[in-house]
Amino acid sequence: MADIFISYKKEDAGRVIRMVEALRADGFDVWWDHGIKAGSEWDRSIHKELYAARVVIAIWSHASVAAPWVKEEATVGKNRGVLVPALIDEVDPPLGFMMIQAADLIGWQGDRDDPRWGFFLEAVRATMYGGAMRPAEAPVRAARRRTSPFLLPVAAVALIAVIGVAAWAFLSARGPAPVVAAPPTPQSAPQQITAGEQRMWDQAQAEKSRQAFQSYLVGYPNGAYSQRARDALLMCRTETHEVWKPGPDVANQMVRGVSGGPLSSGMTAEQHCAKAKDEVRARAKLMCETIVTNGGYRNAKWTVADSPCDCQRPNNVVMNCIADLAYSCRWEMKVTERTETCG
Repeated sequence: MADIFISYKKEDAGRVIRMVEALRADGFDVWWDHGIKAGSEWDRSIHKELYAARVVIAIWSHASVAAPWVKEEATVGKNRGVLVPALIDEVDPPLGFMMIQAADLIGWQGDRDDPRWGFFLEAVRATMYGGAMRPAEAPVRAARRRTSPFLLPVAAVALIAVIGVAAWAFLSARGPAPVVAAPPTPQSAPQQITAGEQRMWDQAQAEKSRQAFQSYLVGYPNGAYSQRARDALLMCRTETHEVWKPGPDVANQMVRGVSGGPLSSGMTAEQHCAKAKDEVRARAKLMCETIVTNGGYRNAKWTVADSPCDCQRPNNVVMNCIADLAYSCRWEMKVTERTETCG
């Protein structure tokens, strides 16, 4: 199980992934629901990770403050005493969470040297270790507390004055310093792109899906296209359009055809059977086209399975042939699709 569980709204994945990468870079094992299929597997994974995590981070944004499952996951973290909320938009936390101080990460771009990220990490560590400071940090903090706040400014002013007098005396004795040309700034080598990274980026560009860009960032968090992938995730949008798709089949419906007549007509059993089968095919076509026309569908396609006829001579005068054949009808119907496009 991971140390940290992150609860967020899908629309914020482009910003949340920066936190995931930074937390992992700082040595934490982080779980978020990227790459898990919806359904029972998704539900079981969330339940296990949520109740096993040592820290639950709730991301409050314009989208998440109204998301029921984000609030539900944050409630579990709150009840377990391991909740660390963070703001990425100028919003008020939902009711029930306003009394819990949230870290301010509004506009944070992934800089691990940002003081706000440092404060956030301290809150995560304090929650994970039960509020106790780590041994390596305790002496430094204790030494700072023993230093008098009134002596620090006086000592600083005195030290600056001494350094200034010494520097003036030294420069006066030496005379003007010679002008030395600054060495040229070395040019950084272009970032090498592996074939695997290029292939994953090309796939993300072709699909333009949230999962494709997130998969690229998980595999190459500092890759050559990482910033472009994050920018694409910030511009995800949902589009609605109508498309024609295969509709439900009418399959294996039995249709009967009959042909018969006096033996004096000269028609053989094979000819009566063929006529009965032609009747079945004509009825199948009519039924399938009627379904498609009445339903507003298109591209009616029907098939009729072949089977032997049952030909009988009830007497010496007539012959009857029956063809019971299975028929199927297929068509296309217009459906409304919602697709998410990023970038």
